[in-house]
Amino acid sequence: MLKHLAEKDGSPVNRRRFIAATGMAVAGSALAGSVAMADIGKSKQSPVTAPTLPWPWKKLDPMEAGRRAFNYYHEKGG
Repeated sequence: MLKHLAEKDGSPVNRRRFIAATGMAVAGSALAGSVAMADIGKSKQSPVTAPTLPWPWKKLDPMEAGRRAFNYYHEKGG
């Protein structure tokens, strides 16, 4: 993995070369991420609207709500 950091004469990787290569990788990742986020920000999407308030009151069955919550928790890997 670190063979590309070694000198042409075959000397092993030293701490300075390792830190420099790591810094370049982090900087490249940050640059790529900022370019990707700038592109996402330019996309036009219609705003999502919520239903008008007040929402209608609905009676809930506590056992059914508990069963659904329990199953949802385990389906999503909780």
